[in-house]
Amino acid sequence: MCRFLFASMFAAGLVVPALAEDAGAIKIHSGWKLIQERVDKGVAYGTLWGITFNDAGSGPLHRAPASGTYNLVQESGKGEGELTWGAGDDQLKGTFTIVATPDGKATGENIVKGTGKFAGITGGPFECAFVGKPEDQQAWCTEVFNRK
Repeated sequence: MCRFLFASMFAAGLVVPALAEDAGAIKIHSGWKLIQERVDKGVAYGTLWGITFNDAGSGPLHRAPASGTYNLVQESGKGEGELTWGAGDDQLKGTFTIVATPDGKATGENIVKGTGKFAGITGGPFECAFVGKPEDQQAWCTEVFNRK
């Protein structure tokens, strides 16, 4: 269950751009709350929501909402999900894969497509960790996105 919660949290906090107007790497960090809705045949399903912060301290998606869904195979710690960052016409939407470890950490990859002023942004890697106890289902993540 620890892996499930952790993976879920990671998946959620995974993607938010820092300087969407500039080409190159976009770095963000985020806080996530996971809500496990059910477990079926060893697979945990749930929703997650959070807020993102541009590492530059301002700019696109600084203090932006993020939400999504996830599923995680509890035995292996492997999972996937869907996420949306931003609001209105300027959003990042996509999928993610994640691998959670028993020590409360996770890594993964976001695959996103931007709309509006975030057009041209693609996914990248992320890392997450639980905050407090895994059963609290809260995590922080760092993500990197690329803009062409």
